[in-house]
Amino acid sequence: MKSEFSHRLEILSARNVKERVVLFFGREYFSDNTKYLYLRALEQAPTFTAVWCSSEEHIIASLKEQNLPCHLISPATVSDTLRLFLSAAVAVFSVNPSQSLNGSEELFASLAGARHIQLWHGISVKHLLLGLATHLDVTDYAFRRPLDFASRADCVLSPSSSVDGHFKRFFGCRRIVRAGYPRNEVILRPATENERIGSELPEKIVAALQSRQHKTILFAPTWQRGESTLLTASTGIILRLAKLCKRHNASLFIKSHPLHVNNEASRELADRCFYINPSVDMYPHLKQFDLLITDYSSIMFDFLLTKKPIMRLDIAPGSHRSFEPDFGLVPDVDFAYLFDDENINDVFSLALNKDNKQRQREIMAEKLFETDVSQASASLVRLLEHEVDSLMADRRAFTVEAY
Repeated sequence: MKSEFSHRLEILSARNVKERVVLFFGREYFSDNTKYLYLRALEQAPTFTAVWCSSEEHIIASLKEQNLPCHLISPATVSDTLRLFLSAAVAVFSVNPSQSLNGSEELFASLAGARHIQLWHGISVKHLLLGLATHLDVTDYAFRRPLDFASRADCVLSPSSSVDGHFKRFFGCRRIVRAGYPRNEVILRPATENERIGSELPEKIVAALQSRQHKTILFAPTWQRGESTLLTASTGIILRLAKLCKRHNASLFIKSHPLHVNNEASRELADRCFYINPSVDMYPHLKQFDLLITDYSSIMFDFLLTKKPIMRLDIAPGSHRSFEPDFGLVPDVDFAYLFDDENINDVFSLALNKDNKQRQREIMAEKLFETDVSQASASLVRLLEHEVDSLMADRRAFTVEAY
């Protein structure tokens, strides 16, 4: 709950002199949209200082090895952290700020005077944040706090006019910023050395991905709110997919959602069947897969940019949860191969060997990504410079009145 200390920090942050500093926050590992925007900001050398902030020591250690500006949030650095946060002009997030700040009311309060930019982590068919207020219990602090934190965003990134309304509703924002997702740039071009931080894979998996003797299948189910689908209920589906891959001379790569599987080291499950650590940033590797299999993970929309086929679990409306997945949140285009427990064998063969949905995927990609994906980060760096300039000018403005 909000303490007197949090209340005072919020007041101080609103009034404190700001510096040309932009803070970037992410997940428990180095990935997603803020990662790529942070690195591009450092490359472009804008008129502000970019700093990555995290409570994960392994991330900070990796960044320090490359001499990248970063700050460790820890009990030992509380005073320095508060000074940094109170002086920052802009804070950029790609997940809920509550997740990035470990639910700390004090840390969030110290950012109250900064502009908050929310990049989020993809287009979703899940109801998010304020969209859940009618479905879940707002008297629960653990649910209410993330809603409060995320709904403070000054502007939210949306890659398409077709999803603007949902982002506005879910975040309660008054400003939408149109640009692509920074993480998608590496689907279209090779990753830089720094962009490969956090995407490291064991040598066996790298070799299997780079081998063109076998087709490569990515299995990536989404995180569920306490309920399972066919893809997450048991390991049975993995065994079935492994057999299908063997029959079709393919390799299976299993990438579960980070919140769905514990963070253990990658290990080879069987011949041409590989488990990928949930913490690995997969975006530099996406273009190497020939087929994606998922239930309703947002990765399927980004995967459209690879132009490769997508298999999606056929979930009848209301059969999983009363409010999701909700494909009414995205354009109605038949871009994916729907499968269930009975027809998965036939659909797998069709998608992998007789793909006939290329044009539908192109149409869906055009509807969801209205700007040049390759320029996503560059355009957002310009946005950050504008936000810093605007806030600094606003803070310098004052009036002198004589009576």
